[in-house]
Amino acid sequence: MRRLTVLILGVCALLALTVEAGIAAPANPTGKVVLTVTGAISEKNSDKGLEMDMAMLEKIGLQLCEVRDPWLGSKKYTGVLVSAILETAGASEDYDEVIVIAKDGKKVTLTADDINKYPIILATQDGGKAIGTGVGGPIKLVFPYGTHPEVEKVHDKNDWNWYVITLEVKVK
Repeated sequence: MRRLTVLILGVCALLALTVEAGIAAPANPTGKVVLTVTGAISEKNSDKGLEMDMAMLEKIGLQLCEVRDPWLGSKKYTGVLVSAILETAGASEDYDEVIVIAKDGKKVTLTADDINKYPIILATQDGGKAIGTGVGGPIKLVFPYGTHPEVEKVHDKNDWNWYVITLEVKVK
């Protein structure tokens, strides 16, 4: 009984220190996991990394991107800035690149410079509606060709990754 009391007091003290220091673990997804951020990050809610359901992802903050999708024409995509996702995940300050991985295994590499220079988003909506899997959803990598046409020289139409499931943060 005495051991149990000591253990309980120890756990309570640890919890009090954690709360006092402002340290809180990221929330766990309550819905289906749609995106996992892995690699050089500090905020994790599973052994895989930071798993997010759609509500968690969109809570980070939505941005409108009116763009000419090279495959589907004029679109009004809404999504979350990749830079904001990395900030939420506690990406290492010295990360060099992020590998954007689709469900089919396709990988697109974004450099830290590109992420900081261009408002690249992971789109979750098209015209205010969820993006269906038949047109690249539920999450699609979108480049701001409309507002930053020079990005097309760095990331051509083949870099528009569909059905994104993972962001892998890498430090060289």
